[in-house]
Amino acid sequence: MMATTTSTPSLQVNGTAAPSSSSVTAVGAVPGKRAELRMNMLKTFRPLPLRHEWAFWHDRSAANSGTDDNYEDQLKEIASISTIQSFWQVFNNTPFTTLPLRDSYRLFKKNVKPIWEDPRNTKGGAWTFRVPKAHSYEFWKEIQMMAIGENLQEVVEKGDDICGVSCSVRFNSHLIMVWNRDGDNQKSIDKILERVMECLPEELKPQPQNYYYKKHKAHKAYGATDDTAKPSVAAAASTST
Repeated sequence: MMATTTSTPSLQVNGTAAPSSSSVTAVGAVPGKRAELRMNMLKTFRPLPLRHEWAFWHDRSAANSGTDDNYEDQLKEIASISTIQSFWQVFNNTPFTTLPLRDSYRLFKKNVKPIWEDPRNTKGGAWTFRVPKAHSYEFWKEIQMMAIGENLQEVVEKGDDICGVSCSVRFNSHLIMVWNRDGDNQKSIDKILERVMECLPEELKPQPQNYYYKKHKAHKAYGATDDTAKPSVAAAASTST
């Protein structure tokens, strides 16, 4: 009987490709290959650490929560990600198509809260891509893989940093964002866009009118001090039109 193979998505991390299950031969392998099979299986299931630890957040809009709570109270960390396996576990088990209007998912480096007021974000900004819903699931997956695989981090200038990525629901699209630490570093800003375009499959590449960069401090709600002007101050980056 011929041996069969299966495959799962792979990810390049720190120059090393994650083993896929294609390296594991099915039970029909010949007896002499059992030791090799066992070793391949151990390699396949061994946790493959990421360079940075990440946190996955659900940002629930005030309209959907039905409360006037402080914005940060509507922001919930739902998972920590430190290995390739844990990323796929979270991604594959997080509802995407049922995410309510104006709710967001955010994947940020551990200890960086996905709000403007976090010290790592106060002087930063973000690229925003308006993606049609027909393509947004794949676009969001690709952007997350670029982030945890360090594809974006490796192009930013010294002193800058990739803080995280986010995805927010709109009527006919999703706003998918890449946050960086230094909103005044134009070289970093340009290189982030170039890298996104390089890594995206051709069918997912957005038209120029569907993406833009904006500093957090350029938003009207940035720095607001009273509650009436600040219903969800730090979330405004994901409510841009």
